[in-house]
Amino acid sequence: MNNTQRIGPSILTLTTALCLAVVPTAWAQTFTLLHTFTSGQGVYPVGSLILSNATLYGMTSSGVFKMNTNGSGCSNLHYFGGFAGNAESPHAALTLAGTNLYGMTVEGGAGVGVAFRVGTNGLGYTALHYFNGRETNGSRPYGSLTLANGKLYGMAYIGGASNLGALFRMNTDGSGWTNLHAFAGGAADGANPGGDLTLSGTNFYGMTSQGGAAGLGVVFRVNTNGTGYTNLHSFAGYPNDGAGPPGSLALDGSTLYGMTQEGGPAAARLGIVFKMNTDGSSYTNLHSFAGGTGDGATPLGSLTLANGWLYGMTSVGGMNNKGTVFRVSTDGRSYTNFRSFAGGAGDGATPYGSLTLNGSTLYGMTYYGGTNNVGVVFTLLNLPPAPPPSLAVVYANKQAIVSWPSSVSGWTLQTNNDPATGTWGNYVGPIINNTVTNSPTNGNRFFRLRHP
Repeated sequence: MNNTQRIGPSILTLTTALCLAVVPTAWAQTFTLLHTFTSGQGVYPVGSLILSNATLYGMTSSGVFKMNTNGSGCSNLHYFGGFAGNAESPHAALTLAGTNLYGMTVEGGAGVGVAFRVGTNGLGYTALHYFNGRETNGSRPYGSLTLANGKLYGMAYIGGASNLGALFRMNTDGSGWTNLHAFAGGAADGANPGGDLTLSGTNFYGMTSQGGAAGLGVVFRVNTNGTGYTNLHSFAGYPNDGAGPPGSLALDGSTLYGMTQEGGPAAARLGIVFKMNTDGSSYTNLHSFAGGTGDGATPLGSLTLANGWLYGMTSVGGMNNKGTVFRVSTDGRSYTNFRSFAGGAGDGATPYGSLTLNGSTLYGMTYYGGTNNVGVVFTLLNLPPAPPPSLAVVYANKQAIVSWPSSVSGWTLQTNNDPATGTWGNYVGPIINNTVTNSPTNGNRFFRLRHP
């Protein structure tokens, strides 16, 4: 990434010109196919993986599975189907609490979904709640359960008083079911939530795929007791905004990050990456997906934050139109589509979920691909460091003040009088809180940051 500006002396009445640049180190991720599914282990994986010690847990359309992080020991813990009332057709991830896994499916039970619990050893499967779509209930939960204060929270896509979805709470044994918020649609409310709830203090943040001022979905905040529901942002769709968010929000401090599967400036409305503050302010479109060979399109999962980068996947687009893995900096200035899935025996295809971070390793799954074309598990190693910081220059009292964020470390300030022919050398002089002050000199002077 290059952040360069030239400041001319004729404009600033100084004889100093500065070229401000950041020079990152090249970084190449390593893709490894860990596991290709077979009918005995489950087929068509969905959602994302969860990690506990050296074990990964996930779901396929067939059931709940576990495997070692090196790809060995894949086994089916629980098979969906086969007896009345069992769960069927999951669309999201599991939630781990102690030695229990909690999850939801959009079918099974009464036909419109089940919340269940099963031990990490595969024993003790229990249907905690049967969704029925009535006013005091919900149906077809497409997201995951969120554990907070010893209780489970989640959302159903339909059901509730307006049949536009519900936000609910229950105990970990399935008792104490409470409908905290019934989505009503319209300009003041969302409708048809599809992802998970994100917890921050006593607030949940989430998204709906419809509702809001334009009927294209919202970002909302609600207290954990169901009060204080607020629409923070109504998606407006093509050409300047996203539409129909399918996943969940990522939270970093007071900033929320998310994706939509539709909207953006592309005529095909291929989705965007966005950020906003938790109070609803400063909504920003970080990246608009363009599809084709150089970009992804139609993300169906959520973002994962790692080392100052946002990582995600798209379900289509890329060199083979079978989906991509991408990263984008949190300010949106740097975007890289660094993996295009190819399908076949040695690669995945069409990811429907999200990535899982462990240290400097990302784990993910694709719905198709592999030897049997029924899905794979993969890793991405060697993640890059945080995105390059931006240099800034301010002129005050005939001094040139060069600075970069005080929270950034590991970068070296270098200077040069002529980048075309000269040699860069480390800056000699005091650096206080990532700030240096320079008196104007004759000719040009250039600065850059370099990562070792």
